[in-house]
Amino acid sequence: MKKLIFVFVTFILFFTDNSQAQYITQLKGINSSVRTETAFLKSSDNLLSKRKGLPSTGASVGYNIGLASIEGNVGFAIGAFAEINAGGFSFLPQANYWNSKDQNNFELAGLARFYLSPAVVRPYLDGGLGVNFLNIDKTNTTKLGLDIGGGVELKNVGTSFNLLFDGKYKLIIRDRGNVSCFVFTAGMKFPFK
Repeated sequence: MKKLIFVFVTFILFFTDNSQAQYITQLKGINSSVRTETAFLKSSDNLLSKRKGLPSTGASVGYNIGLASIEGNVGFAIGAFAEINAGGFSFLPQANYWNSKDQNNFELAGLARFYLSPAVVRPYLDGGLGVNFLNIDKTNTTKLGLDIGGGVELKNVGTSFNLLFDGKYKLIIRDRGNVSCFVFTAGMKFPFK
């Protein structure tokens, strides 16, 4: 448990303390480029001013850490994701790992996420498919899985990140009986601005 806390605190300190350091050397030359971009955006000749109905786009990356309950055994879960906004929904490619006693799984998944509210506290529902590299009792199998879940995102908690609290039900389809798993995580999301 101490290792888990150490890893979580290390992630938080690494991402929050250094998230803006890369921009410090670039601040001096930004003023002239910002003025040029602002003048372009305000002009009536640019494409965006004529099409105000374009969907919002953007991207973010993040990680999550928490607990997984696999067939009644509780273990450790960690994951990384990217989020690509596309109007009313987002696409999330993910890489997840969980382990519990003599079982572990590495998953590559693609999810669709639907936000239920545009407020500062944003509940969401998501679901998708994943390829699972499952190891139970030293037997390795590669199987398709179904992920269904939801959670809440807390926007503007910090200057460069949002907090996430997420819960998922994962069903890994196998020939000798399916494997069900519940994963509960907390994490941080870093939007690109």
